[in-house]
Amino acid sequence: MNDMAYKKLPKCPVETTMLFLKNRDSIILLGYILLGVLEKCELIKMTAMSEKTYQKTLDTLLKNGLITCGRNVLPTELGKSFKPVILAMADWGEKYKTQQKN
Repeated sequence: MNDMAYKKLPKCPVETTMLFLKNRDSIILLGYILLGVLEKCELIKMTAMSEKTYQKTLDTLLKNGLITCGRNVLPTELGKSFKPVILAMADWGEKYKTQQKN
């Protein structure tokens, strides 16, 4: 990243992270891609997204350099770097659901 682009980043690191992920659909789609779900039909089925939402989300992830598209959708190195973030979110969600059940 060049110095000019760096200067435009938000001061808050969480906000910087959200610049890449944008919204709930991006997080969910990237999560499935990182788990190895790589084919379009599987991704649409697992995320329960409409075709339009899927394509818009895919375009966002592509634009932000988190995935590449060819025959399959693959995470880039930058995309792979989000795996611990998404796993931490999944872990938190599981703990919360368990607490609510009890």
